[in-house]
Amino acid sequence: MSALKKAPSPNPGNLMPASVADRQLDHIERMVRSVVRASTAGPVHGMDQGYWESRIHALVNENNLVAVQQHRVQRLLQDLAKRARPNVLKRTAA
Repeated sequence: MSALKKAPSPNPGNLMPASVADRQLDHIERMVRSVVRASTAGPVHGMDQGYWESRIHALVNENNLVAVQQHRVQRLLQDLAKRARPNVLKRTAA
C-alpha cells in the first residue's frame, strides 16, 4: 500500500453521518466474503484486493464512523490481508 498516496485528512464537518455508511459497509462485507472465499488469489469479477482496500479506505475518509463501524472496517482489512498471505497450513507434504 506504500504506492498509494494518503488522502488529506477530511474536515469532520464535511463527513457523511455514520448511518449512511452502514449500507456501504454491508455491501463491502458481502463482496469481501466473496473475494476471500474464492479459490485463487487473483481478482474476483475483475476487482482485486487492492480495489476493495481502496473502497474501504474511501469509506473511512468520507464518513464519520462510529466505533462499531470502525471495528467492521478493521475486520474487513484483516480478512483481505489474510487472503493475500500464502496459507502455509493448507500445503501438504508430498
